[in-house]
Amino acid sequence: MWSYLIWLFLHILSAMIWVGGMIFYVIVVMPVIRNQKLKEQKQTLLQLTALQFRKISYFLFFLFFLSGFGILYTKGYLSSGEMFSFFTSNLGYLFLIKIGLFLILFISSLYHDFISGPKTFEYLEKDSVLYERYRKRSGFFGRLNLLLSLSIAILGILASRGVSLF
Repeated sequence: MWSYLIWLFLHILSAMIWVGGMIFYVIVVMPVIRNQKLKEQKQTLLQLTALQFRKISYFLFFLFFLSGFGILYTKGYLSSGEMFSFFTSNLGYLFLIKIGLFLILFISSLYHDFISGPKTFEYLEKDSVLYERYRKRSGFFGRLNLLLSLSIAILGILASRGVSLF
């Protein structure tokens, strides 16, 4: 029982930090950066805060993965006799969707953090057309990541309440 509670605590804490951090970024950091008083420091602040959040993000992804499987294991869903019946049940389908969305989120975050984000800053001074293209792309993937994260959290809440979508 204690191991389940520890895994669950780590999973919920990771979700709070991840989703809360993304929402904080949108409702606090971005409006502050757009303030005209910070016009000269805007790009530096944006880049430094993004890099700091990126450091935390991949540790949280590892915790999500580890604690998610820890929860499934301690609940007995991953034992050899139960795994097939669990993943073909209504609740199992919900978990498969949650895991699938998590994989999409992870891939989207990799693209945002290591391709479109860095290219946005790279082209800032060099090429205004490419800068604008990657800035918009980074914004799209940032919003997509928030939407995916909220969807995963909602599915987790539904699963914990025993609610199934199927």
